Amino acid sequence: MREQILVTGGAGFIGTHLCAALLERGAHVTVVDNLSAGRLPALAELQQCDRFRLVEHDITVPLDWEAPLTAVMHLASPIGPAYVRDHPVSTLMAGSAGTVNALEIARRHRARIVLVSSAEVYGDPAVQPQPETYTGNTDPVGPMSGYQEAKRFLEAMATAYRREHGVNTGIVRPFNVYGPGMLPSDRRVVAAFVVKALAGQELVVNGPDAVRSLCYIDDFVAGLIAMMESDAPGPVNLGAGEGTEIGDLAALVVSTVGSGTVRTGASAETGGASRCPDITLARETLGWKPTTSLVHGIRATLDGMRTVIEAQATVRFDVPSAWTTLLPPAPELQCRAVSVGAALRWLTATHPVLAPRLLSPQGQLVPWTNVYLGQDNVRDLKGLDTVLTGEVTLTALPAMAGG
Repeated sequence: MREQILVTGGAGFIGTHLCAALLERGAHVTVVDNLSAGRLPALAELQQCDRFRLVEHDITVPLDWEAPLTAVMHLASPIGPAYVRDHPVSTLMAGSAGTVNALEIARRHRARIVLVSSAEVYGDPAVQPQPETYTGNTDPVGPMSGYQEAKRFLEAMATAYRREHGVNTGIVRPFNVYGPGMLPSDRRVVAAFVVKALAGQELVVNGPDAVRSLCYIDDFVAGLIAMMESDAPGPVNLGAGEGTEIGDLAALVVSTVGSGTVRTGASAETGGASRCPDITLARETLGWKPTTSLVHGIRATLDGMRTVIEAQATVRFDVPSAWTTLLPPAPELQCRAVSVGAALRWLTATHPVLAPRLLSPQGQLVPWTNVYLGQDNVRDLKGLDTVLTGEVTLTALPAMAGG
């Protein structure tokens, strides 16, 4: 009997790569995702396989799942420092209610469940590198607390289900996963640096000695599958055992792209704690270690992102004058994007004050605003999935008084 695997959050960057690997080994794969982060091009490719199914559903709402299951891979979570800082409630809900619902599915079907936590559980570590036994240095009311506490709850609840209900749980802690398939709008450090270098801009690094463990996507997916095949409870670190200084990463991206410059200075792009995992447990328990060099990984990421960027439209935004009073002088209201959703997510991430006027916490268009592409309301097209090409203008107009 072929494997029957349920992947929550499977429409995202890591999820689509994981699904592709699972399909390649002959599994039947069902993705549960509310698509709040949009549709990656890879999702359309996955849907060409008759062993793949997409269920549009928010995992924070219980899912009545009846089909047989071999394993559950629980990846569902908002990502990106800017997003999780601005949306702590939905982030905490994904880590709490979403985790409980995923665990309940695994419990009912007696299936192995692998839960993806985060290196953020270590906070601003006082120990380098971090072994799984290190309990971290976190601030429960800090700017990243929504994400950190969501992941800490995920680990605590997974452990509780294992102890009280005998659920076969496994926890992994990823460290800075990157690779082809990342969108230009992704504000994590590798994607942000590649986009700026391709545009010939400055890569500003804050604290060039700050260290990141950069794990290539194929290596990380191999670790996830190894965890699925084991009965190890975890948590297990999955990341590059040797860290890379941010300054060295910026220099490598610029030399690989062949354009851009590097300057040391203050920048939100590279803020955050220095983290590097001790991966001894992954080696000993899973027989896993990363094998992709950073040079190869950056080259593959660049090639993938260049293809996406070349397909993007230049998008200008026309917003109500009352909104512009909320923005800084001469606000940036132009970006490059492949879809309406990607454009609006860029706009609301760049100007968070506009977020409640355009997108709900679940990433959907709010009912009190209409967005037009030319003369067409995007709701009458394909909504946030409407593809953009060339040079376009998106016009936002209140749909009712008070919008």
